Formats: sequence, structure tokens, C-alpha cells
Amino acid sequence: MLSIIIKDLRTILSDKHAVAIIIIMPLILMTILSFALKSSFSDGDYFDEGVKIAVVKLYDGDEDSKMFDETLRNGIFSKNMGEETITKLGDSSRDVDPEKIFFQEFLGSDEVSKIISYQVEDEKTAMELLDKNEVSAVVTLPEKFVYDMKVNLVTPFRNNVDIKVEVHPDKSIEGVVVKSVMESYSSAMATVIIGKNVIIEQAMVNGVGELKNLDIVMEELTNVLEHMDIEIKDVVVEGRKSITSADYYAAAMMAMFILFSAGHGGRMLLEEKENKTYGRMIMAGTSKFSILSGKFVVVFLLCSIQITIMIIYSHFALKVHWGNIVNTAIISASAAFAVAGLGAFIASATFRAGNFKLANTFESAIIQGMALLGGSFFPVDVMPKVIQNLSFLSLNGLALKSYLKVMMGYGLNDVMKNVAALGLTGIVFLILSVAILNRKEEHYVKHNKVKTVKA
Repeated sequence: MLSIIIKDLRTILSDKHAVAIIIIMPLILMTILSFALKSSFSDGDYFDEGVKIAVVKLYDGDEDSKMFDETLRNGIFSKNMGEETITKLGDSSRDVDPEKIFFQEFLGSDEVSKIISYQVEDEKTAMELLDKNEVSAVVTLPEKFVYDMKVNLVTPFRNNVDIKVEVHPDKSIEGVVVKSVMESYSSAMATVIIGKNVIIEQAMVNGVGELKNLDIVMEELTNVLEHMDIEIKDVVVEGRKSITSADYYAAAMMAMFILFSAGHGGRMLLEEKENKTYGRMIMAGTSKFSILSGKFVVVFLLCSIQITIMIIYSHFALKVHWGNIVNTAIISASAAFAVAGLGAFIASATFRAGNFKLANTFESAIIQGMALLGGSFFPVDVMPKVIQNLSFLSLNGLALKSYLKVMMGYGLNDVMKNVAALGLTGIVFLILSVAILNRKEEHYVKHNKVKTVKA
């Protein structure tokens, strides 16, 4: 079998057209795309579609407002305040709407809405959306949110408002963006609250007339929120490396072009049948399973050669850091195994069909479809929802996601599902190829035996 493997490898690597497609073309494309789309991965444009979040409201706005009015007149707020001051603060509180401030003036502002798109959900639904990766984060507004914010904005007191942000484990970068935006909101509110406290304290000392300036503070709050400048640039998660255009397209082109090895491997059985090599090997006592195993190993080795060349080139020419070398090698081996299984399947199916239509269709159409679904052309996160839901069907998509995670600093456990899926896919394709070849081979041998008797 070793001689068969060496012969097939020499045949493919001596074909200039094949070498151009499986080795030279991906090197050229990853270089061009790395430089052409550099700004899309470094200046925050990746978030132009908006980071999707779900907002959970644990409070009752009407009840909170009633509680505040009652506390203002009969609680601790009324101590050391005259009736006129309390009345003025009550009037001001009715003009202060923390919900409107947060949702319309903050999340709805031009600057924030460019970065974040939100939907309000109950807690259970929001967590389900987060688990399904349909939102990047869940922002939870706590109980008594309206009450506490009115206390902070209208009275000289200050209550703690803990806005909780939960992030999907696969959306670390987006999580940092959401947390940064929420911190901007907290900073803006803190600035206004400090100014408000100064005015109210002056009113308590000098008289209620000072409270007329409170309306000016509220107008300033609206102005701050509407013109807030939030810049998302070179976002880095602690312990994680951000992905550059060179990182992305080095992995994307490699994951896509190893599929062409399956296409080339898929032609070998039928080519050997047409030039009588297959029949001579069978007559010489070589089993059909040995022949098929040889094709599987050839595709596996061809993928390994592609991967090695592209990793070395991208590392030195494009400065791509592939992460932990052992994890990268394991992903590469599982990807090559899956593609080799696919190549054996195409080879058997092409042999059975007696023509190259399947292999041609695979190279001209199926690979392009898998590349689109898997994110080899554009990141899956910016693609339509339908394509995102179907991305798991592509071998290159599983490999690409695994490579990117390792590049970012994740461990092998974080990509083990994808690695296992690639291995299982290779096994399934290999079993199918054996079944197809076995059935076809029986017919082929019987046909040859009849011809021999007649001769």
C-alpha cells in the first residue's frame, strides 16, 4: 500500500494545476484579504451590525414610582427638609423617568445604537436566547431600579444600582463591548448625580429657590447621554488575543482549500479504473479496502502538507500567531481526517457513478457553499440568520471556529466539541465509502469474469 500512496502523491504534486489550486492560490488569497480587510478587524467596524443583547427588567416601574413618592413624604428623605422643598422635589421626580433615560436617551442614542441593538425579554427567555447564541449578552436591570434611580437623581441620597451583564462564553469580545457601554452609562449618571447633589444641598441651606437649577441638571443629563462618545477600538479580553484580518483569513483560507484535496482525491479511483490500473491491482491480489485506504491516506497527507505550508507561511509572512502548537496540531489532524474521509466517500461515489460529475460538482459548487456557510468568505456573525443556523454543516466552519479560538487563547477543552465532530464526520464518510465501493466492486468483478470466459 505504501507504493500506492507514494505514487498517488507524486501524481498530484507533479500536476501544476493541482498545486496552483491547493497550495499557491490560498497563499495568495490569504495575503490579499489580510491587507484589504485589515481595517474591518481593527477599528471596531466588526460591530457595525450591532452587538445583540437582551435586557431584562426585574422591577415594576409604577410600583417603584409610588414607593418613591411615599418615601419622599413620610420616610427619611423628609427629615431636615421643609414642606416646600419636598413638594418641589416631588414635582421634579415626576419629570424624571429612569426608564426613558436608559432605553431612549442612552441605548437609543445615535452613538450607542450604532454598537448595540437590544430587545426586552423576561429573564427565562433572555437566558434561553443567550444559551442559543442568539444574543451576545444579557443586561439585567435590578429590582427597584426606577426607585433607586429616582433616589439618586432627585434626592441628596444615593442608592447602589447594580446592572448585571452576563455574556455568552463564545462572545468574549462582544461582552467587553457591552460592559464598556454600560460603564459609560454609569459614568455619565455619576457625573450628573454629583452635580445634582450640590444643587440640592445648596437648596437645603439657602432655600427652595436653588432647586430651579435642578431642571438644568436634568437637561444636561439628556445632552450628555445623547452626545456620548463611545469608541470601540482594539478591544482585548483579559487572557484573550483579539483576532486580526491576517489571523482570520489565514485560518479561513486554509480551512476552505483543504477541501480541494478531497476533490482531487475523489477522482483517483475512477481515473485508475479508466487507465486499467485498478483492475491490475485487483488481479494482483490487492484488496479493494487497501486501495481505498491508500486514497484516504493520500488525501490526509495532502491536507497535512497544505496545512503545514500555510501555517509556516502565514506565521512568518503575515505574523499570524496560531496559539498553542499542540492544540493547533490536534485541530489540524482532525480536520485532515474529516477531509480524508470525505475524499474517500467522493472517490467511491464517483467510481460507482462511472463519471466525474460528482467530483466536478463538489469542486465547483459544494466547496463554495461550504465556504460561505463556514465563514471562509465573511465572518459568520455578520451573515444572515439562516446562514448562521446552517454553519455547523460545513467542515471548514468547524475547523475555522476551532483555529480562531486557539488563536484567541482558549484551551483544547473549549474546542473539543468541534474536534470530536470533525473526527466523527471522517468516520461516517469512511464507513459510507467502504459500503459504496464494496457494492460496486462486486458488480465490477463479476462483469470482468464474464468477459474473460467469453474471450
